[in-house]
Amino acid sequence: MTSNREGVDKDIFLNIPKSKKSIKEDILDESFKKAEISKGMQTEKGKKISKKPFRKLGIVLIIISIISLAIINFLPWMYIRYDAEYGTIEEFYYRGLENKEGNYYKEVDYIFESPCTNCSYNSKNYIGVTEDDFTNIPEIASNGFIALVILGLIYTIFEITKRKYNFFMEPALIIHSIYAAAAIFISIVVAVSSIKFLGIYFLLYYNMSFIEASGVNNVRIIFLTPIILIFISSAIIKISITVLKINFDEFEKKSKMDKLQPSFSNF
Repeated sequence: MTSNREGVDKDIFLNIPKSKKSIKEDILDESFKKAEISKGMQTEKGKKISKKPFRKLGIVLIIISIISLAIINFLPWMYIRYDAEYGTIEEFYYRGLENKEGNYYKEVDYIFESPCTNCSYNSKNYIGVTEDDFTNIPEIASNGFIALVILGLIYTIFEITKRKYNFFMEPALIIHSIYAAAAIFISIVVAVSSIKFLGIYFLLYYNMSFIEASGVNNVRIIFLTPIILIFISSAIIKISITVLKINFDEFEKKSKMDKLQPSFSNF
């Protein structure tokens, strides 16, 4: 009876160091896995991955910006139709208010450069847009998309470098967020400059009686390229905001993981 009790006590005594050793080994394994996860070498399930995922925001910015530059330079900025004394005029005008058919009409000059009282220097007409806006705003939009191309190239180079040298997660997410914020700022500038053309519809309706008094009737204007640029800029803003949200979620997950998995030194 006594010998059996002693044997049980002996087994319990021998098992205590083993359990402590096992706990220490588990802590070391978890710490090692955590370090590998933060470096992108291993997933939480222990499956190793060779490279971090390649974020394609830079490539998307380059492709969209090149397409936008082509739209700015080759698509018409305005379609106009109106009735004059000698018939109905229907024309397309491109960047710089250029008419590729070589047809220029005094009514178009009057609509965009007609004098009026109490008008600002930048809007000395009935519809709030001058002929100079067809040169200045395309220039602003072109510079914006060129900046996005450069931003996309730098972002892509950073992604290639990150995969090669295996950067830590936190600095990479911060840099990604900076690029996304820069893309948002540039896109807002392009969108705001193009929105000026949309305001013409309100002023055109408001001042239609003054325009018709000069013999220009049934004016119909569609700004093709500005509307497209507004949609493109809005899409870039949405994509960039999504990237910022993903980065924020990853920061939040990393913070929670740090709290749930204390380091070995704390133990």
